[in-house]
Amino acid sequence: LTVVMSAEQLGQDADGAFRFRMTHPIPSYLIALACGDIAFRPISKRCGIWAEPSVVDGARAEFEDTESMVQAAEKLFGPYRWGRYDLIVLPPSFPFGGMENPCLTFATPTALAGDKSGVSLVAHELAHSWSGNLATWRDFWLNEGFTVYFEQRIMEAVYGPERARMEWRLAIDDLKREMSEQEPWLHVLHIDLAGKHPDDGFSGVPYTK
Repeated sequence: LTVVMSAEQLGQDADGAFRFRMTHPIPSYLIALACGDIAFRPISKRCGIWAEPSVVDGARAEFEDTESMVQAAEKLFGPYRWGRYDLIVLPPSFPFGGMENPCLTFATPTALAGDKSGVSLVAHELAHSWSGNLATWRDFWLNEGFTVYFEQRIMEAVYGPERARMEWRLAIDDLKREMSEQEPWLHVLHIDLAGKHPDDGFSGVPYTK
């Protein structure tokens, strides 16, 4: 059994306890633990991949450009201040694409396409390290909107403008299709969720619009 956390990994004590340290204040929704048969592969001195042993080598190959993304983001937005930037690839039951837990992005295995076509997920979750995480659901569009912009700049720096334009064009097409099927109240960026479940506000609107 291995336990990893969205924090600095201090290792395991002689008594079997796992120890972690987080020196930055973070909102409670960004605290995350993962437990299981988990292996690690380094990418650089500050970046690496956690995943089940059967997946970890493929995940490391798929996300081998992570350190290049961090360096590109630093040139664009300033120093990375969180110490390590690792990713953990979760089982298929993980219900989201990714989650920007500090120091340890949680990622879906569906991003492991074998051709790096899903690596914008890494750029997006990494970008949250600069664009911040707001406390209220109604301001979700500020959190994700700026992060999408940062994501595209990182993709452009690492993979070139043509790849970035393609990613953006696909996102715009998805947004138009999604908005054509939504109720009008969901098209508002500063959305009013009074009396509604926060999940009702999840769509391409706060991300891409």
